[in-house]
Amino acid sequence: MRSKLFPFTFLLLTLLCACTPTPSADAPYTPAFFYLTLTPDASLFLLDNPTAAPRQSIPLNPPTDCSFFAQRPAPFGRWIAIEWECAFGPTVELFDSASGESHFALSDPTIDSRFLAWQPDGRQIYLKIGTLSVPQTLRVDAATGKATELPIPAFVYDLTVAPNGKRLLYSLTKGIGFGSETWLSGPDGQNPSQLLVDAQNIVALAQFSPDGSQIAYIKFPDNESVTPPGELWVMSSEGGNAHLLATADAGRGLSPVWAPDGTKIAFIGRDRPAEPDSVNLSIYDLKQAALVSFPAVSSIQPVWSPDGALVVIGVAGGDKMELWFYEISSGQVTKAFSGACCAGWIR
Repeated sequence: MRSKLFPFTFLLLTLLCACTPTPSADAPYTPAFFYLTLTPDASLFLLDNPTAAPRQSIPLNPPTDCSFFAQRPAPFGRWIAIEWECAFGPTVELFDSASGESHFALSDPTIDSRFLAWQPDGRQIYLKIGTLSVPQTLRVDAATGKATELPIPAFVYDLTVAPNGKRLLYSLTKGIGFGSETWLSGPDGQNPSQLLVDAQNIVALAQFSPDGSQIAYIKFPDNESVTPPGELWVMSSEGGNAHLLATADAGRGLSPVWAPDGTKIAFIGRDRPAEPDSVNLSIYDLKQAALVSFPAVSSIQPVWSPDGALVVIGVAGGDKMELWFYEISSGQVTKAFSGACCAGWIR
C-alpha cells in the first residue's frame, strides 16, 4: 500500500542525496576480517585475517544522542551497516571499508530507519522506515542513496532475500494475539504468495540456505514475553516439509546462520527453555542430525568464517565484552579479542 505522504518524503530524500558526493558502486576494496570496539572510542578495525595485527582503524563517530545497536556487514562487498538507537528512533549508517568514509542510509537521518536485509550482491539495503508514523519498506542503493518504495504491508517486521536476489521472504503480524504470516514475493515485492500462516506463534528471523533450497527460521509463542523461548525450524523454500530441529532462544532477536556449504546452522540455543539466561552457541549438523553446544551468553548472532572452519560469537560477562572463536573440526573455543563487541568478514 503506497502512502500518500511517500512522494513528498521520496522527493526530499532525492534532493538531499543529490547534494552528497558518493563513491562509485565499483570502487575497489580489500577482503578483510573486522571487529568493533565501543569503549573508550567506537572504532572499526580491519585485519588481513583474524590472527593479524589491525591494518586500519576507522572511527565510528556515533551520531548525537545515539548508542550502538548492531552491525550488519554486506554479504559481499565493502559496506558495513551500523544500526544506532537514537533519541528520535533507530537509524542506519553505512561505512565504506575501502575509504573509511560513512553516510546515513537515508539522507535525512531524523527519519527513523531499521535494517531489514542486504541484497546478496551488497549494493542495496532494505530498510523499514517511519515505524511510528507512516511505515514503509524501502530498497536503498548503498552508494548513491537512491530509494525505492516496495509494496510490502506496513505490518512487516522481518525480511530476507534469496541468494539469487530474485525472491523476497517477509513476515508480518497485526499485533499480539494475531499470530504471524510469512510471504514470498518477487524482488520488488510483486506477486506475493502466502507461504506460512500461524495463528498461535510468531515466525521470525528467517534465512535462506546458501543454495536457496531451504529456509531456517525461529518460531516462538505469540504473547507479551520479552524473553520468549523459541524453536529452530527448517522448511523448503516453497514452504513444504517444515520440521523442528532444536529448542532456541528467541528473546535476543538473533538469526540462525547457515554455514557456507549449507550443511550446518549456527544459532543461539537454550539449555532450559524457561530460563532466559541459560543460552548457548548451538550448531546443528543437518547431515548427521546432530546438535552440539557451548555455553555462552552471546550478544551477537554467530558469524561463520568464509571457509566454514570457524564460528565467531560475542560473549558478554558483567561489563566486559569478548570475541571467541569456535573451531568446527576440534570443538575448541578460544578467546580472540577483549573489549570487542562484534566481528565479521568483508568478502
